Amino acid sequence: MPGLPKENAAAATLAFIAGFADASSFVGAQGIFCAHVTGNFVVLAADLARDAGKDEWLKLATFPIFVATVLAVTALHRKFELEPPAATRRLLVVKAVLFTAAAALGPAAGAPPTGGPARESIVALLVTAMGVQNAMHRIHGKLGPMTTVMTGNVTQLISDSLAPATAEARARRKLLGAVILAFAVGCAAGAVSVWRLGFAMLVIPALASIGTRALLPAVPRVRA
Repeated sequence: MPGLPKENAAAATLAFIAGFADASSFVGAQGIFCAHVTGNFVVLAADLARDAGKDEWLKLATFPIFVATVLAVTALHRKFELEPPAATRRLLVVKAVLFTAAAALGPAAGAPPTGGPARESIVALLVTAMGVQNAMHRIHGKLGPMTTVMTGNVTQLISDSLAPATAEARARRKLLGAVILAFAVGCAAGAVSVWRLGFAMLVIPALASIGTRALLPAVPRVRA
């Protein structure tokens, strides 16, 4: 993003990816969130109140899939003891592979997407990808604010706007503003493209994940 340091641009790109993925699963899988997974409990409660039984198990499954992914990535990071930048670059490739696999299944789900095993598999892949992204923030603190949830970022931006305009506060406001705007743009892009063209459009966040990798500092090679 023009005018932003590479680190801030990386955070904004991650926010775009999360927004794209979340809106994609919401419009393409009848109201299922893949990033804000706790929201699925609200959707599930509403479905139960309306006696809607279809895909209820999938809404319930998102939470354990997301949590298990975060725990698995964190455990592997501790086991292999990679430096945070190196681990993040590898995880971005993993995330790109997950999105690519979901996009490859897209034609089988149709446009607009319909139910069936293809759509269920796509949702599982998206939830896993967002779990990986959530874990990346926990591993690499310099990635900026958490991008898989936005409520905290919005309240922080409002709080900062009421604080004295120090250089640090202005820099944080700029970063938070970029992250929130990128998430909103990602939501719009994901919702429109997936509804009209199907889950094959998940190739966009796949490419964005590789683009994010290019924005991160290169990890120096250790010579023997």
